[in-house]
Formats: sequence, C-alpha cells, structure tokens
Amino acid sequence: MIRHYARLSRGEIMVTTIQSVERAARILLLVADHPRVQATEIAERLGLSAPTTHHLLSTLVQERLLQKDSNRRYDLGDASERIADAVTRQLRPPAELRAALSELARRTGESCYLTAWRGDRIRVIAVVEGEHAVRVSGLEVGYSDDIHARVGARVMLAHADPELRDWALSGYEFRPLTPNTVRNRDELDAELERIRASGIAHDEEELRVGVHSASVPVWLGGRVRAALSLTAPVDRFRLNEDNYVAALRECATR
Repeated sequence: MIRHYARLSRGEIMVTTIQSVERAARILLLVADHPRVQATEIAERLGLSAPTTHHLLSTLVQERLLQKDSNRRYDLGDASERIADAVTRQLRPPAELRAALSELARRTGESCYLTAWRGDRIRVIAVVEGEHAVRVSGLEVGYSDDIHARVGARVMLAHADPELRDWALSGYEFRPLTPNTVRNRDELDAELERIRASGIAHDEEELRVGVHSASVPVWLGGRVRAALSLTAPVDRFRLNEDNYVAALRECATR
C-alpha cells in the first residue's frame, strides 16, 4: 500500500492513501502470489468492479508491470522484475556484515541471521546456515513479521529512535506464538530496556517451541546498523551458551 505520512504532533501521525495506487498495488501482490490469474478472479478476490479492474490492468500492462498472455491471463511483467532486483540489492547487507555473519555460522555451526530496518519494516536481510543448523520456519530473507518475538527485531527496536519505535508498535498485534511469547507492550518495553542494559537479546522458546535465539547489535558509524543473531535447539544452546555469546559479541565487533 502506498501511504503518505503527515506529522500532527510528537508521536502522532496521520496516514492517508491514494485509492487507485492502493488498488494497483493490491493487484500486483495478488498476481505475484497467483500467477496466470484472470481479470474476473482479480475483481472477485479484491472486491473491485469489472470496469475498474479493466482500467487498472490495462495501465499496469502498459507500464510493463504486468503482462497478459493469449488466454487473457496475467503475470508479472519485466518492470516488476526490475523492482524485485532492486529490492534484492537493497536487502543485501554490506560486505563486512556478510563476513561477520559467515564467521558466526562457521564458529557456532548454527543458523545465523542479520536483521535491519528496511524502510519502515524490520527485516531479515541475510541468513547463513552452519554445519549443525536447525532451520526455523519463517526466518528467511525478507521476513518482517513477529517483531515482538524475534530477537533481531527486538535489538533494532531497543536501539531505535523512540518515535520510530512507537510508530512501529502502534496498533501492533502481539500474537501468542508460544506459551512464552511476550504478550503486550509493557512486557516488550521491559525486555527492550534489558537489551539496552545488557547488550544482548535472548528468546527462549518465544518464537518457536524448542528453539533458543540470541542477538547482539552491530554498531557502525555510532549507531546500530543491524542485529547479528543465531538460533539453536534449547538444550544445545544451554550447553554452549558461553561460547555462543562470546562468538556473537566478537563477530559483531570484528
């Protein structure tokens, strides 16, 4: 969705949308998820009239964001591929961060992640799986949900400008992913304070049952540019906690 933000006063933001742009964006996302879709299905899924759908599709095809085949089915066009390539480049972290991530995975053998702000979302921007890695479902490059439960996202929230943090959490739904998941803003704020004080974030079975995660900030140019994280089975993390925490801190400051 394309949004405009107008600041009214400290901590208060007014959001307005342009309806035609919003609808075009929803069509693009629908086609991305459902290739070779027909106009009638697009109209039905999005609750649009046939004429409105036709005009929007024609414009998107003209701009090469969509393409239409001989069976009147729609796919993403080459201009959408350019956007996808640009997003990939934006998500790709600098070489020094990739090197730190790879070194952490080599030293620990676990699944390791980089997390950072990308636009107005806190996204996973890189993943390296070590020799003994356990893959956590959902934690792939581009993932931006569940910021209350992901340790990397918590690190970024803890060190964010207060207004940005308040905006990111305004109206946020604290989904109970496991029995241990943080349930409300007060609990999260207390955790963010602990992260700032200790310099490390922990998640013991808050995102996924059976998994312990830890994360530390990566400081560049006087500010936190990313969070370096690892995940491991709970028992293995407990056995290796001192080594894992040392590796996290050393790789984040290399």
